[in-house]
Parts: sequence; C-alpha cells; structure tokens
Amino acid sequence: MNRKQIAAIFLVCAVILAAGAYVLLSNSEPGPVLRQTVATPTEPPAKAPAWVESGQTPKPDYSPATAAEHNATPQSPATPPKTAVIEIKEDRIVTFTFVESLADFFLTRFVPESEQGKPVTLVSAKAINMYFGRELDGFATTGNDIRAMRKTVLDYVFTSATIATLATAYSPLFMEQIVDSALNDEREYSSAGVKKNRTLSPGETAAMLRLNAQLLEQTAAVFKIIANDPELIDMAAKYLRASKAVKRANGQLQNAIAEQGGTKQAGQRYKQAILQRESIKAAIVSRIRKSCKNCPSSDVFYLTQWAYRRTLGESKDKLAAFDMAADVMDTLASQFLEKSTELEKQ
Repeated sequence: MNRKQIAAIFLVCAVILAAGAYVLLSNSEPGPVLRQTVATPTEPPAKAPAWVESGQTPKPDYSPATAAEHNATPQSPATPPKTAVIEIKEDRIVTFTFVESLADFFLTRFVPESEQGKPVTLVSAKAINMYFGRELDGFATTGNDIRAMRKTVLDYVFTSATIATLATAYSPLFMEQIVDSALNDEREYSSAGVKKNRTLSPGETAAMLRLNAQLLEQTAAVFKIIANDPELIDMAAKYLRASKAVKRANGQLQNAIAEQGGTKQAGQRYKQAILQRESIKAAIVSRIRKSCKNCPSSDVFYLTQWAYRRTLGESKDKLAAFDMAADVMDTLASQFLEKSTELEKQ
C-alpha cells in the first residue's frame, strides 16, 4: 500500500472520531433526561469545632510540676438529690405524741448490760397496757373518769380499719423516732449495775430492736391464735367465773373462822375452788403454747384475759381486729430486725 492510500485511511478515521465526539458533546439535541425530587437532609451537616476556624487558645498553666494530678476540664456542679417529703396527717385520737411516748417507753426500759452481762428489755404486753391505760399519754381525750376515757380510746382504736390506718400512717414515723432518739437523746442507762446518762451506741440500739422484735413476734403469735380459736375466749370467761367462786369460798371460810364452826368444810370448798381456777388457767396456757412454744406463760395468760375483755358483746368483729393487730406487729418486728442488721454493720 502506498503512502497516499495510508494517508487517506487516517484522514477518514479522524473524520469519524470527530463526528462521534461532536454528537456526544453537543447540547443542541439533548437525549432522554431522568428527573427526580432530591430529598432534603433531615439533620444539618456536622459542624466542625470552633477551634478549627479560630484556632486553639490554651490558657497557660503555672502550677508546679509537683502538683497533684487533676482533671482540667471544669465540672458542672452536681444537682442535689430531691428529698421526698412525706406528709402524715395526725389522727384525731392517737396523736403524734403517742408515737414519741411509745418510743420512749421502749428505750427507757432497755438495759444495755444486765447482771448476767447481756442486754435485756423490761418491756412486756402487760407493762405497755398498764402504762398507757393509766396515763393515756398521747391520746386526745377529755374528762376526769379514767375508766370511761380508756374505754373510749380502746373502742376507737381496736378495730381492724383503725389499726390498719394507724399502722400505715405512723409506722415510718415510729421507726425513725425510736432509732433517732436512741442514738441522739441521753437517758439513764444501767450497765453492770452502774447508772449513767448517755445515748445508745449503734450496737446497743441494734440489740434493743432485736429484743423488742422478739416481743412483738410473740405477742402477734398469741393474737393470731386467739383470732382463730374462739374457744379460748370461752375458756377465759370460765376462768373469771372460777375466780369469783374462789372469792366466795374464801369469804365463807373467813366467816366460819369468825364463828368458830364449820371451818373444815369451808376450807375444803376453798381448796377445790382454787384447784378449779388453776386448772382452767393451765388449760389456757397449754392450748396457746402448743402453737407458740417460746411465748412466756405469764404473757400468754394475761393476753387471753385482755382479749376476753375486748370481745365482750362483739366477739366476731373484735377477733378480726386481733388478726389485723397480729399482722401489724409482725410487720413492725420485721422492720426492727432489718434496721438492727443495718446498725450492726456500722
């Protein structure tokens, strides 16, 4: 092939390439166009830190090289936790003073160290009933007849509804009062026979709570048994009748002695009456201690007699109150034990 032919071929190829480029790059006849809405970004684009544009301006640190390490980043002040305020409405009969008085009753009858070297409590169900029955400390009553006022208080307090309401409202207050007063208020305490005005240590307060938790559990157990065994109330009534028979027999014996005749028969009747009374008492104690072996016999019998007086004329409703009172005392005993464990760790 000569040079003229080769040159012609190159020329033709160049023309074809130029035409193709013109077709591709020309806007005179645009081809098919795809149009679609562009979604707007939901978040603004990330912004560089201010120092990228303005530059860093560190503050000079003139602290000595031996200074303790510290976090140079300023800390925002911590927000103090919000303290929950519990509002307690005072009962119209059982006032806040009763809560304070009851706590003081438990604390003043605590012996940190007895003659045997162990802590003991002098609190009992009988002691509580006798103290508040005479003093009515913390109860809003009026009048001069102590028996009438005591009946008014008991009739009001000893119902299932009132017991539950008072327990819900006053239990947290009582727990706070007894622990705070034990640790901060001075009282006369006896240790190894030596009396001294002082507060209780956390360990002594824990011991006081444990001892009284046991008392509460035992009293609750007796109340539960009474609530579920109405025959005990009948037995308590029989005991009272037997006690009256003893008094009559004793009176007859005294008359016989004064008249100097028939003393043997009168004496025999008196002995029989006493035996009958004590037999009923033993049966009551035995019946309860089958379910509460650790309950003191004296407390068991006293509580049975107290229950009989509370149930006169309305035994069904009052027995339900004993059941509720038992639940409340069990709960309080658990709170005593929980707080005792917490104090022992201090």
